[in-house]
Amino acid sequence: MSGRDALYVLAAPYENVAGAAADFTALEALYLRPGAAHGFDAVVVERDAYGQVLVVEEKTSGAGLAIGVAAALFPPIGVGAALALGVGGGAAVGALVRHVHGDIPPEELRRLAEMLEAAEAGLIAVYDGPVARRVEATVSSASCTVIRASDVDAGRLVREADPALTTP
Repeated sequence: MSGRDALYVLAAPYENVAGAAADFTALEALYLRPGAAHGFDAVVVERDAYGQVLVVEEKTSGAGLAIGVAAALFPPIGVGAALALGVGGGAAVGALVRHVHGDIPPEELRRLAEMLEAAEAGLIAVYDGPVARRVEATVSSASCTVIRASDVDAGRLVREADPALTTP
């Protein structure tokens, strides 16, 4: 994901984490095939025995936009992600959450959160237009929701989330 482009957010609920993990693996394979020019950004979330939503699998090749969406939907994820990222982690997650709130209408975020809260597990993927059809065809969940975020400068998001990426 680079340059100015429309970004898409896919959220898919699952009855169990195995279904979400299988689709995560299929998406990862889509991005790892030869000639794939786009970054992979997705997370698998699961509801634990206490009702807390936790990230159980994540991979990013950019700014961690899927973590930003997950943190915007479930704030405790943002706290955990910030702690895991260490120094500067809070600022990075905060920048991502601000962008998510700026690019996706609040009612859409509420709808995604409610859909994922009702499930045992979920998949959140962030991707750009050129791979939209392939990503959406790869996900097996019949209830997935796709939101087109406004045109954003993905390169700027990466720089704001991780200033070290712009340091020579």
